[in-house]
Amino acid sequence: MDFVRLVDVDDLSPELRAMWDATPRAGLKQFVQVMANAESYHLQFSALYASVRFENHLGHKLTELVRLAVANTTECPVCMAGRLPAAIDEGMSEDLVGQLDDIDRGDFTDAERAALRFAHKFGSDHLSVDDDDKAALRRHFSDEQIVELGILCGLCLGYGRFSAICGLSDAACVVSSAAPGIALSGS
Repeated sequence: MDFVRLVDVDDLSPELRAMWDATPRAGLKQFVQVMANAESYHLQFSALYASVRFENHLGHKLTELVRLAVANTTECPVCMAGRLPAAIDEGMSEDLVGQLDDIDRGDFTDAERAALRFAHKFGSDHLSVDDDDKAALRRHFSDEQIVELGILCGLCLGYGRFSAICGLSDAACVVSSAAPGIALSGS
């Protein structure tokens, strides 16, 4: 990693050391070490990200699918590797994740399809979000949910792109429908 220094694990603050210790994933450990270079901002971001990701009104499955759709646009290996067990509990499968590259043919609900199309365009060409995309979101989501979706996409896009630029990587976690409890949480 030549771009941004990884702060030595022994030099992490107690808060960041707790984050580092809490993840078994090498890429997320590196992420904490990079972000330790701007600790106060990262701690504030982490609190906001956790709130938007885990306390929104979209549900865990849709939130995780949206996060992964944005991750596919940023090509962040750390972001693409993670899977949230609560999303698996709500019906997300690795097969469904594999269908993110063809949203129209995937086994998604109309609401999921609208959100995923928005997330993909948000990450790849935000000015291509058109009136049809907006109408599809309005058919399925409240104003509050649409704003939460936009914030989620923005947070994932920014940190995902920065993580990819920093060269962080992680081994992919495979969703197992037979044993969903073994999947690791996402970035």
